[in-house]
Amino acid sequence: MEKKGFTLVELLAVIVILAVILIIAVPQIMNTIKETKLKTMGDSAKLIATNAEKDYLAQQTINSNYNATSIPCTDVAKLNDDYSSCSITYDSDGIATVKLKGASGGKFNGITCRGTKDNINCISGYTDAAELLISKYNNGTNSEGLIKVEHDKTQNEKYTAVEYRYQGSNPNNYAYFNCADNSNPTSSTCEVWRIVGLFDGRVKLVRKDSIGSFSWDTSNANSGYGINQWGPSGTYEGADIMKELNSDYLNSTLSTNANWYNGENNAIGDGNFNKDYVLKLSSKELIGDATWYTSEVTVTSIVTLARAYADERGTQGKECTSGTYCDDEVVRTFEWIGKVGLIYPSDFGYASGSSKCATNILNVTGFCGSNWMSNYGWTISPALPSSMAFSVWYATTSRSTHTHAKGTPGVRPSVYLISGVQMKGSGTTEDPYVFAE
Repeated sequence: MEKKGFTLVELLAVIVILAVILIIAVPQIMNTIKETKLKTMGDSAKLIATNAEKDYLAQQTINSNYNATSIPCTDVAKLNDDYSSCSITYDSDGIATVKLKGASGGKFNGITCRGTKDNINCISGYTDAAELLISKYNNGTNSEGLIKVEHDKTQNEKYTAVEYRYQGSNPNNYAYFNCADNSNPTSSTCEVWRIVGLFDGRVKLVRKDSIGSFSWDTSNANSGYGINQWGPSGTYEGADIMKELNSDYLNSTLSTNANWYNGENNAIGDGNFNKDYVLKLSSKELIGDATWYTSEVTVTSIVTLARAYADERGTQGKECTSGTYCDDEVVRTFEWIGKVGLIYPSDFGYASGSSKCATNILNVTGFCGSNWMSNYGWTISPALPSSMAFSVWYATTSRSTHTHAKGTPGVRPSVYLISGVQMKGSGTTEDPYVFAE
């Protein structure tokens, strides 16, 4: 009896059938694996929350006044290398909220779970923000608008050795932040912010749009033009805008519009800060204290980008000692630790895609064009003219310049995210970066 094998046509048909099966099956298998990981990590987060609440009750049986607002996860759970971070917070009733993140490169990579024992939400697809931004630069092109800037820390320990910054007229640095609905980040549920860059592993953000036109300071000094000292010093509590950004702006329960300063001699507005702009609690958890440098940037006819960066991190204070615009007695300080600040003049300079900008960020002919930070308003840096104690730098169209502290350029808050924040997206206007809350 003659034996017959498969014909070429039959073999090709079998291969096609197998390929179709793979096309259908592989995504389903991958999705099953993904869902299994999400469930496993979610169950772990629920167990941690349950143990945390049991611990809270146990502590109260020992001490009826016990009212901890947070504890380390290690107090109630043993975590292995599959997890990069874990935090537990309590509300006033002792209900525990857990935030659990998967370790980069581990089996839970890109997964973040957050919630209570009864309601845990797990999301996936995220990458460590620092790793993601550095990988964008390492792609070998500058199409992202991401550049690498290196500084010699032997010249000044305040310099950041390596910085990754965005520059150009419209780089891919858009991000959704301060969202009303974190489970559905869109242009209608979030504010649009922009990433200034990556500094010592921390992402620096600035709000795309102004929250209003307010004075930097309106103290009744220097002929009512204000005092150009950002942080507290002695009995001086600090610049008005510093206090407002780190009080009302961070008050997630602010129920009415606030009165913010906007004029000389302590002039204050009437409900001129919109309560809807406050930083919501979920976003506050993503930011942390940072050291902001507040040395004065000297005013001369030429202010190079390199000198602006150096001056910001220097120890320059008020030079004048008397005169109509120099009668305050506040001692200038050169560092401030806090959560919400403003951009630096050098941030504006680096954001320009023009090489001429490095030669003079002040130039009146507009050397700093092609700049996504054009018209970004107030900076955090005092200006240092020889006879004035009220001048502050701000970013305007194609150049940086200075004016009296009582002036009212726009205010765009700037923050540093905590280390280890995860994000996803491409940074374009169509697909902004989003952060794991």
